[in-house]
Amino acid sequence: MTSDLEKRFGFLIADVGRLYGKRYDDLAKSSLELTRAQCRTIAYLSHYGDMNQARLAERLEVAPISAGRLLERLEENGWVARTANPDDRRELQVSLTPKAESVLTAARHVGDEVQTEALAGFTPEEAEQFSQMLQRVRANLGPLVER
Repeated sequence: MTSDLEKRFGFLIADVGRLYGKRYDDLAKSSLELTRAQCRTIAYLSHYGDMNQARLAERLEVAPISAGRLLERLEENGWVARTANPDDRRELQVSLTPKAESVLTAARHVGDEVQTEALAGFTPEEAEQFSQMLQRVRANLGPLVER
């Protein structure tokens, strides 16, 4: 095992994730007037459907109080709606508004732009192989972490 941080797998993954996220955040703020966290929230709700606030916090890997503040801002700006769960009025269900649905394509374009920048110099075959490798790493670690 190498002690050189520049070659350590975990360090590289974390650093690439940080840089990728910062670049996405910069582009999203300037073109969508949304933060990366807000875009992630909208994307998760689009992908997984309506869910309660606690489950969304788990998906986002943030504390419930942080998710609450994030959802407050999204709701104030008309991106999401929070309604009482008819089966449990203590629980809030979060859903996307039509305004949020309309921004999803633009948010995906921002992601595509960051991906193009990140993979500059890769051949299409290398980019596909890299994606497949990362999917395998996720498949290897997912069951171990999500017990």
